[in-house]
Amino acid sequence: MRGPQNAAEAKAAEAKTPVATPAAQGKTAAPAKAEAPKAEAPAKPQQVAAVKPEQAAPAAAASKAEAPAASADDDKPEFRWPARGRVIKGFKAGTNEGINIAVPEGTPVKAAESGVVVYSGNEVKGYGNLVLIRHPNGFVSAYANNGELMVKRGDQVKRGQQIAKSGQTGDVSAPQLHFELRKGSTPVDPTQYLAGL
Repeated sequence: MRGPQNAAEAKAAEAKTPVATPAAQGKTAAPAKAEAPKAEAPAKPQQVAAVKPEQAAPAAAASKAEAPAASADDDKPEFRWPARGRVIKGFKAGTNEGINIAVPEGTPVKAAESGVVVYSGNEVKGYGNLVLIRHPNGFVSAYANNGELMVKRGDQVKRGQQIAKSGQTGDVSAPQLHFELRKGSTPVDPTQYLAGL
Protein backbone atom coordinates (compact mmCIF):
# COMPACT_ATOMS: atom_id res chain seq x y z
CA MET A 1 0.00 0.00 0.00
CA ARG A 2 3.01 2.21 0.29
CA GLY A 3 3.13 2.61 -3.49
CA PRO A 4 -0.40 4.03 -3.86
CA GLN A 5 0.18 6.38 -0.94
CA ASN A 6 3.34 7.66 -2.63
CA ALA A 7 1.42 8.06 -5.88
CA ALA A 8 -1.35 9.90 -4.03
CA GLU A 9 1.21 12.09 -2.29
CA ALA A 10 2.89 12.79 -5.62
CA LYS A 11 -0.47 13.76 -7.16
CA ALA A 12 -1.26 15.95 -4.15
CA ALA A 13 2.13 17.63 -4.48
CA GLU A 14 1.52 17.98 -8.20
CA ALA A 15 -1.92 19.49 -7.53
CA LYS A 16 -0.41 21.93 -5.05
CA THR A 17 2.30 23.05 -7.45
CA PRO A 18 -0.08 24.44 -10.13
CA VAL A 19 -2.09 26.24 -7.43
CA ALA A 20 1.00 27.75 -5.82
CA THR A 21 2.71 28.54 -9.11
CA PRO A 22 0.01 30.89 -10.49
CA ALA A 23 0.05 32.78 -7.19
CA ALA A 24 3.82 32.96 -7.39
CA GLN A 25 3.54 34.12 -10.99
CA GLY A 26 1.17 36.86 -9.90
CA LYS A 27 3.81 38.13 -7.44
CA THR A 28 7.11 37.42 -9.17
CA ALA A 29 7.63 35.73 -12.50
CA ALA A 30 11.23 34.57 -11.90
CA PRO A 31 10.56 32.26 -8.90
CA ALA A 32 7.63 30.65 -10.73
CA LYS A 33 9.89 29.65 -13.63
CA ALA A 34 12.55 28.34 -11.23
CA GLU A 35 9.97 26.33 -9.21
CA ALA A 36 8.43 24.61 -12.25
CA PRO A 37 10.77 21.71 -13.15
CA LYS A 38 10.78 20.41 -16.71
CA ALA A 39 9.88 16.91 -15.49
CA GLU A 40 6.34 18.13 -14.77
CA ALA A 41 5.49 18.62 -18.44
CA PRO A 42 1.95 17.19 -17.97
CA ALA A 43 1.26 19.72 -15.19
CA LYS A 44 2.46 22.66 -17.28
CA PRO A 45 -0.33 22.51 -19.88
CA GLN A 46 -2.89 22.52 -17.05
CA GLN A 47 -0.97 25.31 -15.40
CA VAL A 48 -0.85 27.36 -18.60
CA ALA A 49 -4.52 26.69 -19.24
CA ALA A 50 -5.35 27.79 -15.70
CA VAL A 51 -3.09 30.83 -15.73
CA LYS A 52 -3.53 32.09 -19.27
CA PRO A 53 -7.14 33.29 -18.88
CA GLU A 54 -6.22 35.01 -15.62
CA GLN A 55 -3.16 36.58 -17.20
CA ALA A 56 -5.08 37.54 -20.32
CA ALA A 57 -7.72 39.44 -18.32
CA PRO A 58 -5.20 41.58 -16.41
CA ALA A 59 -3.25 42.09 -19.63
CA ALA A 60 -6.41 43.25 -21.39
CA ALA A 61 -7.30 45.39 -18.38
CA ALA A 62 -3.77 46.75 -18.33
CA SER A 63 -3.89 47.63 -22.02
CA LYS A 64 -7.30 49.21 -21.48
CA ALA A 65 -6.00 50.93 -18.36
CA GLU A 66 -3.00 52.18 -20.30
CA ALA A 67 -5.24 54.07 -22.70
CA PRO A 68 -7.14 55.79 -19.85
CA ALA A 69 -3.84 56.31 -18.04
CA ALA A 70 -2.53 58.03 -21.17
CA SER A 71 -5.71 60.06 -21.38
CA ALA A 72 -5.44 60.74 -17.66
CA ASP A 73 -2.09 62.32 -18.44
CA ASP A 74 -3.86 64.19 -21.26
CA ASP A 75 -6.57 65.15 -18.78
CA LYS A 76 -3.92 67.02 -16.77
CA PRO A 77 -1.77 68.60 -19.49
CA GLU A 78 0.43 71.57 -18.81
CA PHE A 79 -0.65 74.94 -20.19
CA ARG A 80 1.23 78.25 -20.14
CA TRP A 81 -0.09 81.41 -18.54
CA PRO A 82 -1.63 83.56 -21.30
CA ALA A 83 -0.40 86.83 -19.72
CA ARG A 84 1.61 88.08 -16.77
CA GLY A 85 -0.51 89.64 -14.10
CA ARG A 86 -2.25 89.27 -10.78
CA VAL A 87 -5.29 87.00 -10.50
CA ILE A 88 -8.06 89.31 -9.33
CA LYS A 89 -10.87 86.77 -9.49
CA GLY A 90 -10.44 83.02 -9.14
CA PHE A 91 -12.33 80.08 -10.57
CA LYS A 92 -15.68 79.25 -9.00
CA ALA A 93 -17.92 76.75 -10.81
CA GLY A 94 -21.19 78.31 -11.88
CA THR A 95 -20.05 81.85 -11.00
CA ASN A 96 -16.68 82.49 -12.63
CA GLU A 97 -15.76 79.66 -14.98
CA GLY A 98 -12.20 80.87 -15.39
CA ILE A 99 -9.80 83.34 -13.84
CA ASN A 100 -9.49 87.09 -14.31
CA ILE A 101 -5.97 88.46 -14.63
CA ALA A 102 -5.31 92.19 -14.11
CA VAL A 103 -3.11 93.46 -16.95
CA PRO A 104 -2.44 96.89 -18.45
CA GLU A 105 -4.35 97.61 -21.64
CA GLY A 106 -2.43 96.46 -24.71
CA THR A 107 -0.59 93.61 -22.90
CA PRO A 108 0.17 90.70 -25.25
CA VAL A 109 -2.23 87.78 -24.75
CA LYS A 110 -0.59 84.50 -25.75
CA ALA A 111 -1.92 81.05 -26.60
CA ALA A 112 -1.64 78.78 -23.56
CA GLU A 113 -1.00 75.80 -25.86
CA SER A 114 -0.87 75.00 -29.57
CA GLY A 115 -4.16 74.45 -31.34
CA VAL A 116 -6.71 75.77 -33.82
CA VAL A 117 -8.70 78.98 -33.40
CA VAL A 118 -12.36 77.96 -33.42
CA TYR A 119 -13.76 81.41 -32.62
CA SER A 120 -12.53 84.98 -32.85
CA GLY A 121 -15.08 87.74 -32.41
CA ASN A 122 -17.35 89.65 -30.05
CA GLU A 123 -20.77 88.03 -30.44
CA VAL A 124 -20.73 86.21 -27.07
CA LYS A 125 -22.46 88.49 -24.55
CA GLY A 126 -20.33 89.65 -21.64
CA TYR A 127 -17.03 88.32 -23.02
CA GLY A 128 -16.14 91.24 -25.28
CA ASN A 129 -13.48 90.37 -27.85
CA LEU A 130 -13.08 86.63 -27.41
CA VAL A 131 -10.74 83.98 -28.81
CA LEU A 132 -11.37 80.25 -28.42
CA ILE A 133 -8.63 77.72 -29.21
CA ARG A 134 -9.24 73.98 -29.51
CA HIS A 135 -6.24 71.90 -28.47
CA PRO A 136 -5.42 68.36 -29.68
CA ASN A 137 -5.81 66.97 -26.12
CA GLY A 138 -9.56 67.72 -26.04
CA PHE A 139 -9.27 71.00 -24.13
CA VAL A 140 -10.50 74.40 -25.27
CA SER A 141 -8.99 77.64 -23.96
CA ALA A 142 -10.86 80.95 -23.92
CA TYR A 143 -9.37 84.45 -23.83
CA ALA A 144 -11.95 87.20 -23.20
CA ASN A 145 -12.19 90.97 -22.67
CA ASN A 146 -9.44 91.64 -25.21
CA GLY A 147 -8.91 95.04 -26.82
CA GLU A 148 -7.64 93.78 -30.17
CA LEU A 149 -7.82 90.32 -31.74
CA MET A 150 -4.85 89.16 -33.80
CA VAL A 151 -6.10 85.78 -35.07
CA LYS A 152 -9.09 84.57 -37.02
CA ARG A 153 -11.11 81.37 -37.09
CA GLY A 154 -9.19 78.46 -38.60
CA ASP A 155 -5.72 79.82 -37.74
CA GLN A 156 -3.20 77.32 -36.39
CA VAL A 157 -1.46 78.81 -33.37
CA LYS A 158 1.55 77.71 -31.36
CA ARG A 159 2.06 77.83 -27.62
CA GLY A 160 3.22 81.31 -26.67
CA GLN A 161 2.09 82.93 -29.93
CA GLN A 162 0.40 86.31 -29.44
CA ILE A 163 -3.29 86.03 -30.27
CA ALA A 164 -4.63 89.34 -28.91
CA LYS A 165 -3.92 92.50 -26.95
CA SER A 166 -5.61 92.90 -23.61
CA GLY A 167 -8.35 95.42 -23.17
CA GLN A 168 -11.53 96.33 -21.36
CA THR A 169 -14.32 94.91 -23.51
CA GLY A 170 -17.39 93.01 -22.36
CA ASP A 171 -18.68 93.19 -18.79
CA VAL A 172 -15.53 94.41 -17.03
CA SER A 173 -14.72 97.73 -15.38
CA ALA A 174 -10.91 97.64 -15.76
CA PRO A 175 -8.41 96.21 -18.26
CA GLN A 176 -8.04 92.48 -17.69
CA LEU A 177 -7.94 89.08 -19.30
CA HIS A 178 -10.61 86.52 -18.51
CA PHE A 179 -9.08 83.09 -19.17
CA GLU A 180 -10.96 79.78 -19.19
CA LEU A 181 -10.02 76.16 -19.76
CA ARG A 182 -12.64 73.62 -20.67
CA LYS A 183 -12.25 69.87 -20.91
CA GLY A 184 -14.71 69.25 -23.68
CA SER A 185 -17.55 71.51 -22.55
CA THR A 186 -16.82 71.30 -18.80
CA PRO A 187 -15.05 74.31 -17.24
CA VAL A 188 -12.06 73.43 -15.06
CA ASP A 189 -9.92 75.55 -12.74
CA PRO A 190 -7.13 76.86 -15.01
CA THR A 191 -4.71 77.31 -12.12
CA GLN A 192 -4.56 73.51 -11.75
CA TYR A 193 -3.17 73.25 -15.30
CA LEU A 194 -1.05 76.38 -15.70
CA ALA A 195 2.73 75.97 -15.45
CA GLY A 196 4.68 78.99 -16.65
CA LEU A 197 4.74 81.81 -19.13
